[in-house]
Amino acid sequence: MDDIFESLKTFPFDMDSLKNNSHIRFYEKTRSEETKKAISETKMGSKQTPQHIRNRAESAKGFKQSEHQKDRARETFSCSWLVTNPEGKSFNIVNLRKFCSDNSLDQGNMVKVSQGILKQHKGWKCLKIGS
Repeated sequence: MDDIFESLKTFPFDMDSLKNNSHIRFYEKTRSEETKKAISETKMGSKQTPQHIRNRAESAKGFKQSEHQKDRARETFSCSWLVTNPEGKSFNIVNLRKFCSDNSLDQGNMVKVSQGILKQHKGWKCLKIGS
């Protein structure tokens, strides 16, 4: 512990020397499965207070994602779709939301068609072929 205080006395101090101390490296350690399970069991059923929920919501306000983050999210969550128009022509698309807005279709109904809940939407058929 004394070595930390010694390094803090001289400014600017060397951050690498601080990171090498085991009691400071708590954020780099991995937890065993037993520890993870124990933490999970103690947190199970505990609820956040309304004040804590409000604080989390307030801290997220005004946060803007960069275009790079948006593109990565689109890539990660995008799915491939096989869409068939009323004339029987098939299209292999990636962005169902954009395709639906361009063709005056409802995305929610097209997803229901792909799930088998609806047989068709405005004559269009849809099938999810990848995630």
